Amino acid sequence: MKNRRLLFLSLFLSAFAPSNLLSQNLKMKSVRIWESEKSNFGGFVDLEVVQGKIISLKEGTPIVHPKYLLPGFCDASVTLGSNARGGKTSREEIPTYLSGYLAAGFSHIESVGDPNLANLQNEIIKSKWLSPILTQSQKPALYAELASGKEALYASGLSLAPDSKRNRHLPIFLKEVENRGFSQTELFAKRREGEEKGYLPVAYTFADKTSWEDALDTGFPVIFHPMPEGTNLYRAQKSDFRWAPMLSILYLQDLKRNPELWKEEIQIWSRLHFVFGSRWKDSLSVESEGEEDGSLSGGSFSQYKSTFQSEAEARKNLLFASGAGHWGLFPGQAAIVEVRLWEALLAKPRARKADSPSGRTGFWASLFGSFSPELLSTNADPDTLPQIRRDIIQTLTQRTCSFIGADHEGKIRIGGPAHFSVHDENPLKRASGIFPIESMVLGGKLVYTPKPTKEGTAK
Repeated sequence: MKNRRLLFLSLFLSAFAPSNLLSQNLKMKSVRIWESEKSNFGGFVDLEVVQGKIISLKEGTPIVHPKYLLPGFCDASVTLGSNARGGKTSREEIPTYLSGYLAAGFSHIESVGDPNLANLQNEIIKSKWLSPILTQSQKPALYAELASGKEALYASGLSLAPDSKRNRHLPIFLKEVENRGFSQTELFAKRREGEEKGYLPVAYTFADKTSWEDALDTGFPVIFHPMPEGTNLYRAQKSDFRWAPMLSILYLQDLKRNPELWKEEIQIWSRLHFVFGSRWKDSLSVESEGEEDGSLSGGSFSQYKSTFQSEAEARKNLLFASGAGHWGLFPGQAAIVEVRLWEALLAKPRARKADSPSGRTGFWASLFGSFSPELLSTNADPDTLPQIRRDIIQTLTQRTCSFIGADHEGKIRIGGPAHFSVHDENPLKRASGIFPIESMVLGGKLVYTPKPTKEGTAK
């Protein structure tokens, strides 16, 4: 007990030291770490970090209340330049935005749609800002909408002008209107051209059914955005593509139409994400924000959630992308919204009343059917949620981290960098799921822990 108190004290004090003074050497005794091969926590181990790398994991002594360690999470699609309020992120906001990812356990994020981040990365080093590890996709290629008229062809706009400071992901925006398909011959040729030059084409479909089917038919290996109902999957091998659903973007568009439920969700996000609760909670008002995001196709969230629930084969190769930067989706908090949706949609429903006292169908019932999206307690659903959380953790870590090329590969392993979040309780079993975290370690350095409040240490 004494050792555990000393460890926590040293971690807590170092959280307020400049980043260049934080030690890269660390010892933690009797912790339980996530074992990716088993998709579960292992037994008690003593962990030692030297110069930012894990040098040993030895059998530890069992204790009553151990810490639980999860590998640093990875987010495959964020936009740092958008402040989630419909404007641009100012320089003054950047340090807080970066800490927002750390506060949710993210060690690596991939930027899509931002200008070149080289200047930002230099500023992070110069100003000693605490930050997750940044990577950036190639500049997105926008396929213009089809021109009207007989035999009209669209201009692809796709030219490969690589940036060596970015990764090999090549986002291709398939944004069109009125259910008019793209020239699949050209689309296929452009995908092959990218692959032959060493890129990984990534289709962004903007939740449009025709774009989804065009991406499937022409063999795109990675697809982002929600899959609409009725999408024809029979023409494609479902196991041949990876999918980042990004359900939270559409969910927020529906949620902000209901101010009372919006306020309830705000409170939940605040409890699960300290930075959101202290900095961003009061920065949005659904009463004053009547404009739609407009980045995705029309239609309510309920039109997309059933496909996510039913297409088990397509879910086998999920990637995690929070869409942070879209309206209402802040760093880290956006991931919490997405994870809560996944848990609520995939958990087995309990028998409960979903209708309002007036007898009309309730808002949650209209979105989710016969059950509420509140996270079901483990006691009420002991078999489903822990398995769902195991799958979600694997997606947040090993699957997505491999996709973006994270140096720790989404694992806590000997010889690997020490990127992990620390949890007071077993994230598989507690009612709040895998959030909030107690603290975040990056390269052996403590880079985040909530500051104490009048009520005690924030959770």
